[in-house]
Amino acid sequence: MFKLVKYELRANFMTIVGICITVIIANLLLMTKKGNWDIAVPALSTCLIIGAAIVIFISSLQIMSKYLYENTGYLLFTLPQSGMSIMASRLITSLIQISFVVLVSGLMSYLTLTDKISFSFLKNIKINQVIYYSMSYIFMIISFLSIIYFCMVIGKVALKGKKLGKIGSFVIFIVLSMVISWLSFKLTTMLPQTLNLSNFSISSNDILSSDFSVSGGALNINIASTIFDILTFVGFFMYTSYLIDNKLDLS
Repeated sequence: MFKLVKYELRANFMTIVGICITVIIANLLLMTKKGNWDIAVPALSTCLIIGAAIVIFISSLQIMSKYLYENTGYLLFTLPQSGMSIMASRLITSLIQISFVVLVSGLMSYLTLTDKISFSFLKNIKINQVIYYSMSYIFMIISFLSIIYFCMVIGKVALKGKKLGKIGSFVIFIVLSMVISWLSFKLTTMLPQTLNLSNFSISSNDILSSDFSVSGGALNINIASTIFDILTFVGFFMYTSYLIDNKLDLS
């Protein structure tokens, strides 16, 4: 699996470097306009972060699309690797790529917007918050990608044509996203019990309408919705792996 991660990172290396260089140069140019473009500089710097994240995200999806619809798929899917290994390598590779680009973009944005570099904010950061936000970020990326990869694979399996398969995958993704969002919202409404991660106490909050909230510095997660999200990710990951092993036809 890790050999696949290494191979994919090497294959996409120039794309990652190209995006980072573009972001760095663009932010350096924005630094020269800090005194004149008071509103435009922060707005454009933020747009650079969003744009870079979108480009590397799309690049991660294009790799999977090439595996499914182009000749490179024969090389990958004929290797002695299970569907779980292929899925795990895709998720890990995408996470590394996206995180690196976002980190570089965020750092350059900070250097562009600040007048004086200071790390005093680190004093107010708690280790439990760092762990929670890091885990939330990782889970958000891999769970979202797992749904997309499932839709791409099921589109290829159910709809043989390249164009029809891609269109079908997009439609399936839209429908699935709406259903999952609705179910998550209903669970949060019907089962409002939350877990306080600061002291691991359970409380009921009828006003809460999201999976996660911060109240008085405490980190709260909706229990039912969190379990649902985890089970959904595991289900998509396992079923996509099964389809790759048993149902995928590259012809």
